Amino acid sequence: MRPPFYVRQLKIDLEAWIAKGLVPAESRDEILASVGAGRSAGRLETILAVFGVILVGAGVLSFVGANWAAMTKPTRLLVLFGSMWLAYALAIWFTARGRELIGQAFVLLGVILFGSNIWFVAQTYNINSHYPDGTLLWGAGALAAAFLVPSRAALAAAMAIGAYWTWQETMEFRQPIHLEFLVFWALGAALAGFLNWRPGIHLAALALIFWFAISFEGLQAMLGWSDVEILTIYVLIPLAVWSACQIFEAGPNGLRVTIGHYAFFAFLVAFAVLHLPDTRPEGPASTWLGFAVAMSAVSLAAVIASLQRKGSTGVDVAGTLFACLATIGYVMTVRGNSDALDIPWLVCTLIVILWSISRGARMDDRFVINWSTVAFGLWVLYAYFELFAGLMDQAVFFTVGGILLIALALGLENLRRSLVAGPKPTATSS
Repeated sequence: MRPPFYVRQLKIDLEAWIAKGLVPAESRDEILASVGAGRSAGRLETILAVFGVILVGAGVLSFVGANWAAMTKPTRLLVLFGSMWLAYALAIWFTARGRELIGQAFVLLGVILFGSNIWFVAQTYNINSHYPDGTLLWGAGALAAAFLVPSRAALAAAMAIGAYWTWQETMEFRQPIHLEFLVFWALGAALAGFLNWRPGIHLAALALIFWFAISFEGLQAMLGWSDVEILTIYVLIPLAVWSACQIFEAGPNGLRVTIGHYAFFAFLVAFAVLHLPDTRPEGPASTWLGFAVAMSAVSLAAVIASLQRKGSTGVDVAGTLFACLATIGYVMTVRGNSDALDIPWLVCTLIVILWSISRGARMDDRFVINWSTVAFGLWVLYAYFELFAGLMDQAVFFTVGGILLIALALGLENLRRSLVAGPKPTATSS
């Protein structure tokens, strides 16, 4: 998996290696070419083309909207569908002449115009139906374009449209759980993997987390659990997914690593806020306890299995066990809207954050190190506001808070850099 800013760092490293005589100077350009360096012009061309097609799309839509009443129905259809097929024709023309990046931009324009055509046609013929179906049709068209071309730009649009579709169904029509989205998502995620497109894998992960988050009320309506019991789903399932990811070797496109990253930080966020919602006065439901024990067993079994394959360490086993026991123990102990366990939970959250930082340092994983450092800074700020807001004079409170922010800005950056750099090699005597 190529880390962020890999090419930029490689250029710096190459200069240092050449100066030390470790790499021949004549190999510099060949090495950079092998990793795709020197494509900034192509990226600029793509960015300008994408901005251009968005402006063209906005112009077409503005023209149709401004002249809507004056147009006959056949004229409207001619302008709408003619502009869409012209965009696809230009995409084919540019792609056939080796200008694939420009062609991708026109595919995106075709997708945008296809969506606008759905709504304009519905307005022309007064089609009144379940309007999220129009969004689904738009997303399906974008997925088809992404598969047939194939087009990464169309795939990105499809994932965004799919997320909007599930938002409409879940939040506006109050579906308990919009399971149909998972079919759409699976097609998009599979296509991202097929295209070996890492940004597409990130988009798929974010879309799934978005669906998972907005399904909170639906899960509560279906299961009948309290707020805090539902939130443990967002703690224990991502933890189980992360644990399972450690069993497998990292693939060439970093799919396993990417899934593990998102799963672990979804777990970390949910774990940190677990003390905020209320629970039932009489204690948790028996069905919740069965779920919590089962998911904890899955997580522990997976992380122990990964321990055998050297994917995890004893620290990870201990961290997983602690997270599971702390989650179950908190829900079993807290009652109603009691704040009695808020301070102990802050300590539990700190332990999990330190586990995350230590794992990032052991695995030399900059993504984990950077975000764990951010999490630690947020924890310090939250603990300060939670513990001292009512104990200090207002002026003193804000003054100390400002000093704390400055100290965090300096200290956390130094901590992050030292963790990324790793331990210094020890000198050996001859």
